[in-house]
Amino acid sequence: MKNILFFTFISIIASCSQCSTRSGNADNHSAEENSESPAAWAAVLHDSADYTILKLAKRPFAFTLKTGGRILVDSKDLLVITAKSSGLVKISDDYLFPGVRISKGQILFTVTGEQLAEGNTELNFRQIKSDLDKASANFERAKKLIADKIITEEHFLSIKNEYEKSFNEYENLNATSGKNGNIVTATGNGYIKEIYITEGQKVTSGQPLASIVIEHCHILKADVSPEYLNVLNSVESANFTVGYSDKVFRTIEMNGRKISSGRSTGENSFYIPVYFRLDYDPELIEGTFAEVFLIGKKLNDALVVPNTALMEEFGKLYVFVADDDGDFIKRYIKAGNADGENTLVLSGLAENEKIVATGASMIKLSLMSTSAPAHNH
Repeated sequence: MKNILFFTFISIIASCSQCSTRSGNADNHSAEENSESPAAWAAVLHDSADYTILKLAKRPFAFTLKTGGRILVDSKDLLVITAKSSGLVKISDDYLFPGVRISKGQILFTVTGEQLAEGNTELNFRQIKSDLDKASANFERAKKLIADKIITEEHFLSIKNEYEKSFNEYENLNATSGKNGNIVTATGNGYIKEIYITEGQKVTSGQPLASIVIEHCHILKADVSPEYLNVLNSVESANFTVGYSDKVFRTIEMNGRKISSGRSTGENSFYIPVYFRLDYDPELIEGTFAEVFLIGKKLNDALVVPNTALMEEFGKLYVFVADDDGDFIKRYIKAGNADGENTLVLSGLAENEKIVATGASMIKLSLMSTSAPAHNH
């Protein structure tokens, strides 16, 4: 009797559209439209234009978590170029701007002390060179005098100490500057990220002049809501897209690996960061935003239902189970993570049970009409 009433009701509302039942998941697809649909992993027992019944079977499953993120530079690949001495900065190239590609050893800046009354590096270099020449001559003379025992051992050691001090000062300054100032070169192949100074600016020793990005690795930072903290340890890889490319980037194809999952939110964020290190890809632009799909550890024997089968009532999820008599029974379930098309079932269903995979809203309307009271008062 229930089946007769159901098919009568279906013929009346055949023009009604089915609706999605769970927000946050990907668009629903029928078994005929998608090879990853329920028909690919469970027996189709009934397939009509209005509803589909499937027999559940365990299958491999890995959840996905959709979120946002950014493309960053590995901290080891971001190098800061600093001044090795004080002076005035001269930029070596008229076209030295952020984004310009550079090569290792390329001269970027010259720091010179000319026209400076104080902190003149070139003048200091010449004075130290003069002191070294004098100390060297004294030391050579002292070596001869000590051999003839004309001077005392203590006097000889004092002259030797003075020479070594002058020599070390000269070597240190000579390594960073010379008569023409301090030449600053690129320490690797890459591109300019930022320039911190302007032409003719006075700088001090150790002051940053520019930063360069060495093209070794990318870092993918995914921002995850704290409510998913309990599943972050199960995340193993990620797929992501960027707004300026149609390509889907996969960490497993970029020699990627998860570095860490943050245990606290950022200073200016309410999200928990998850980091992946990836091989460098010229298509990716550092600093841009990405849509990220975190992928969990694969389960080999998981019981899952298609998202099209899920209905929601007062915050609880349920499906319609088809019994052997052809009747439909509402069954509440406890759902786990989803992958955009299917949802893991933690409890409430068993293998080989039959459920309504598509058209669940039709079943709901049918049962509501058949359970309505015969009389109203």
